[in-house]
Amino acid sequence: MFLLRAILYAFPIAVVGVGIWLFNRVSDLSLSDDRSAMVSAIREPVGYLDPAIPQKGITREITDLIFEPTLTRDDELILRPNLIDSWSFQTVVVIRCASEEAAGETEAMIRSGEFLSGGLNAEAVDRNETVLTVGLEGFQGGLTKKLIGNIDPVLLGDYLLVKLSLRDSVAVSFETFLKASVEKTQIKMLEYEGDSTVNLFLKGDTDLFLRELELYYESNRSLDPEIEVVGTQCYTSFHVMELKLRTDVRWHDGVRFGADDILFSYNQFTAPGSSLPLANSFWFVEDLTRVDEFTLKVHCNDEPTTMLESWEKLPVLPAHLFSKMKKPAEALQFFANPVGNGPYRFVKRRRDGGVELEVNENYFREPPLEKRLVYKEAGSLESVLLAIRSNRLHVIVPDERFVKWTERNPGMVKTVPCLPRYQHFVAWNLDSGPFDRISVRTALAKGVDLKRVRRDSIDQFQQPSESLFYPAVPYCDEKMMLPLYDPVAAGRMLDEAGFTLEDGAAVRRDAEGNPFSFKLTVNEGNSDHLYFAEELAAQWSALGVSVELDPVSREVMMRDRLSTREFDALILNWELPLERDRYTTWHSSGIGSGSNIFGLRNQLVDEAVTKLRYEEENIHVKRLTSRLQKEIAELQPCLFIGDSGRLITVRADSLEVIREGVGGEPIVQRLGVGKAGLERSRAWWVRKSAVEEALQPVEP
Repeated sequence: MFLLRAILYAFPIAVVGVGIWLFNRVSDLSLSDDRSAMVSAIREPVGYLDPAIPQKGITREITDLIFEPTLTRDDELILRPNLIDSWSFQTVVVIRCASEEAAGETEAMIRSGEFLSGGLNAEAVDRNETVLTVGLEGFQGGLTKKLIGNIDPVLLGDYLLVKLSLRDSVAVSFETFLKASVEKTQIKMLEYEGDSTVNLFLKGDTDLFLRELELYYESNRSLDPEIEVVGTQCYTSFHVMELKLRTDVRWHDGVRFGADDILFSYNQFTAPGSSLPLANSFWFVEDLTRVDEFTLKVHCNDEPTTMLESWEKLPVLPAHLFSKMKKPAEALQFFANPVGNGPYRFVKRRRDGGVELEVNENYFREPPLEKRLVYKEAGSLESVLLAIRSNRLHVIVPDERFVKWTERNPGMVKTVPCLPRYQHFVAWNLDSGPFDRISVRTALAKGVDLKRVRRDSIDQFQQPSESLFYPAVPYCDEKMMLPLYDPVAAGRMLDEAGFTLEDGAAVRRDAEGNPFSFKLTVNEGNSDHLYFAEELAAQWSALGVSVELDPVSREVMMRDRLSTREFDALILNWELPLERDRYTTWHSSGIGSGSNIFGLRNQLVDEAVTKLRYEEENIHVKRLTSRLQKEIAELQPCLFIGDSGRLITVRADSLEVIREGVGGEPIVQRLGVGKAGLERSRAWWVRKSAVEEALQPVEP
């Protein structure tokens, strides 16, 4: 009786205790204010939401939701307008005619179309005394010579064209020269081309003038002068790209987006020491100027077909906020609580390290159906499971306990694989022996079983590297054929290279008795790269190659290894590019100043990456990307370890993708990422319950 009475008295207390326990477990993930939100459980705090720094995982996902790109990729990875609404190209030809009458006659003939044979289209014609300026539609090579060739030579001026270029601004130096020049009367016209070049049109005893010019600048060698005698020529030309921006975009604080934001961001990220050094990406830009609130003019010194890819890479920041900042700490504060212009706006940071977003109702496209996104700390396994069962948790960054539970209880969640975005590799220093020999690099590639090096994790998959480019891009459809694992062939190649392994010895030695050993530098903060380094070192050791691991911080690696090229080999990764322009990465001119960290010097590679910048026909572009991949695979400037991508765990059958169709109708799709990856689809993920509500017919 006593026992029964004790149980009866204890039961209510136990119920209360269990209730409290359950409340505490679920409280972090199932608060009532999250019922109308898509909730993601995260394991690490959300970092700075800065679109200009390399990011992965949840932090990148959130940044992409807040900041809108200048251009976007469609489902077939073709570049389409976005913040930049349209663009046009124009070749401007400045012609010095023989006289004012000749200029007038030439103008009339161009306006009538008589001098425009061969498919030329003049969009603008302007005359100032003897100088005629003609704007031709397009950037195609040869437009200028075609126009000049159509004009009667009698109408053209007879000048010697000389170009003077300096490292810095040429105006001050040249005007100082003119003040003391004796032969300056031979300059009949001059034209400044950007800040660093002046074009001189000469008549008379030009030899005396040229000698005077050369003597002056020989005494000013610190300016890095370059004097080019072009020859008899009465014209110059330059290229203009006009960018028209959307007029219906606003920042999340209500301020209108416009040309000032693009101009500020361009200057910010092409400046020396920028956090995102894009100067090499905009190598073709001579000058960028603001025409009006929504128009920019780009003066180009070249006409690559890949120039839109450069604008695609430019992050856009709100100029009206950054122009007021005086200290670096203010920028950090901004990226902790950013103001963007994308489909979602930042609301707040949570005490658990997460953030909350809400839909941007003023988004220039149809706003997403999902009104609120909550990223919060995952908490315990019990709280995660309770939140999933109560339909208050939709996306999960799992831990090991959760993964094991899902294996025992299939059907509750499913995994959505993203496309591989990052490529991991061992970069060899080709200026350092023995890595200056292809046979040695190939032997080291054949000597490792990469299946043992790569490993999946609970939120990431790894796969073999198959291309230098992002998966499914339209200009590359062939795989990169890398060396296969063959330790016997690897040993034979090292023997032939002079590194032999004596019986009973652990390390190969050359003819002088020097051991084959090198230092492998790795970022100590990257657990995947540390694992790669240890496994690679073990396999190379079995081949008779001694490897010393050199774990350092990322800062030390960049400052003391990469920038100084003081390394044997190091493990790095880069984001697989959507663009086809790989000039700065592989061209020999990029050694030291660009991204050619390997020191690769190869004529065939140089030719391929140069032609890729200018080729227009897709069939020829594919041939060039195929050739580039073949050369890189044979040269082995780096050992390609593999590519990696995110694994996203979602509650089964809880989410869909719904976005606006071509005619404005809603299109509902199964949850996935598509060819364009997560960046293209994530904003349009929505809970099924929200889809059902949105698609209900409106009562009259």
